[in-house]
Amino acid sequence: MATKKTEEVAEKTGIEMDPWQDMVEITLPRHPKNEQNFQFVAVNDRRFQVPRSGKPVMVPRPVYEVLMNSAELRDYAADRKGELADESK
Repeated sequence: MATKKTEEVAEKTGIEMDPWQDMVEITLPRHPKNEQNFQFVAVNDRRFQVPRSGKPVMVPRPVYEVLMNSAELRDYAADRKGELADESK
């Protein structure tokens, strides 16, 4: 299954692209002392350990999208939790 970005590029160029070959730079925040120093990601039976070092690393586009979706949902959950706490007061 191709990602939106790769589908757009394939439509423009007429060339089918493999999303696993499309490498993207991502920087994960440095891990707290009591947590693992990597983020585990699994997509379609492919497993990755992305370092949480605060330094940029290159990952395949599907891994990047999973990490970005995870961060977006984590932020949404934190915002929603705050809203619910305010409503209960």
